[in-house]
Amino acid sequence: MSRPFRLPVAAARATWSATLGAASFMKRHPLLGAALVCVGLLSACVSGAAQQPDPFAADKPSAPAKPALYEPARGAYLGAALDTSQISGDAQTALTKQMGAFDDLAQRRQALFLHYLQFPNLQGEFGTWERDANGWISAQTFANACQSASATPVITLEPFAPRAFLDWKPGSKSYEATKAFAQGAGHWGHPVFIRFAHEMNGSWYPWSEWNDLNKNMRRDPGEETGFSAADYVRMYRNVAGMFRKYAPNAALIWCPNSGLLGGDKRDVFRPYYPGDDVVDWVGLDIYERGWTLPQPGAHLWGGQFAHNLTHDMADDPKTPENESANFYLLYGQWKRKPIMICETSATLSFRSDLTPVQRDQMSRDWRIGYWNSNEYGWLPAVYGTSDLPGMKFLEPIDRDFPMVKAIVWFQIGKREFIPAQRPDGSYAWFENEWADYRIGGSAAENEVSPFRQQEIDVYRSLTRSPYFLSEVEKGGVRTALAK
Repeated sequence: MSRPFRLPVAAARATWSATLGAASFMKRHPLLGAALVCVGLLSACVSGAAQQPDPFAADKPSAPAKPALYEPARGAYLGAALDTSQISGDAQTALTKQMGAFDDLAQRRQALFLHYLQFPNLQGEFGTWERDANGWISAQTFANACQSASATPVITLEPFAPRAFLDWKPGSKSYEATKAFAQGAGHWGHPVFIRFAHEMNGSWYPWSEWNDLNKNMRRDPGEETGFSAADYVRMYRNVAGMFRKYAPNAALIWCPNSGLLGGDKRDVFRPYYPGDDVVDWVGLDIYERGWTLPQPGAHLWGGQFAHNLTHDMADDPKTPENESANFYLLYGQWKRKPIMICETSATLSFRSDLTPVQRDQMSRDWRIGYWNSNEYGWLPAVYGTSDLPGMKFLEPIDRDFPMVKAIVWFQIGKREFIPAQRPDGSYAWFENEWADYRIGGSAAENEVSPFRQQEIDVYRSLTRSPYFLSEVEKGGVRTALAK
């Protein structure tokens, strides 16, 4: 799960003030302005003569892209990830009931529900489409429940023994298990999204290049997993090839984390990108947890969600330039891949340095606050559209990010280890604290937030827009597997 960076509002305002000041000066000295324009053009010509090859040439399209499999012509699918850990008995019936309950809460039917499966599990055992290796809810049971709820499943496959996929040949354990799983998905026959090995650019999964064992947000010697970006690409392509061959109903999602934690400032997306031919949709996981330890009374910058789509942790907030990778530009605009926000939410319930009352109030503000058109909570930032009466947003999703075609809200509460940055630049760790990401979630486990209904009402008002879709469209094409 992501640990997003929060751009200070003061920095953005300072940059804007400097821009206005320069514009005012040029109006008072038009001849100087003209001279500077000439100098600028000459400089551009000289530098252009010695210009290096475009480093992004391979990322730019060579031909118009066709709509991807299940890509809507306009709008974004609504979706949710629900806590299935307590499901027992008749799992399919219980899941369908749980999905219906969230639809009732939202007062909108969800187009997507997301599920997690270990493939293989920590012991290196693989399940099948019909049976989970841990005895948990299988892909087929979850998919059937989605079908009963008139929704489409998003199956997240987590390879907890990633090196198994590098032993890839007929007869090998990973090869045969993946083939069987893909065949099961194909035989099921209905639309399904497969998200394999997500958040590979983080530092918390075995399929990442390193794990932050020392908890210092720095890539130290000895923290490498031995599983490189090239290994990841090879693994992903092996798995994707099976779904391309045996499951024509499966749309493949490549889903990194929305930032960079620790290590040097580096390209956090492209080294892991497995290729246009094995990616139907690109995903991104984005969370807002108050990276800079905001105090009671703080306001959230309304542009934070948009900032996460276009920047990462390598960006320097003190400069107007974007020193990081622009995910939306790279994959949404250049490659024309539809974007699914596969996990998103906001909470401050884990902040054990605050009182329970403060945690509840700040979590509410971080999710639904609206102070002005420049400062508002995460739900308005994610779901805010240009047609919502009475509210204005910096970058409404329908106007500024039309390639975001699906949003899955992480409606789960759990205990986590979460880092944050103190004012002096050092790091604080909140260990095994209750992080309630649910709309209406509480600061205390097994308790009800006093602001639950307020949060539900805001979510309903935002997602009532016809821009949000409750049914997956059946059109589009899969990219052909390169030979």
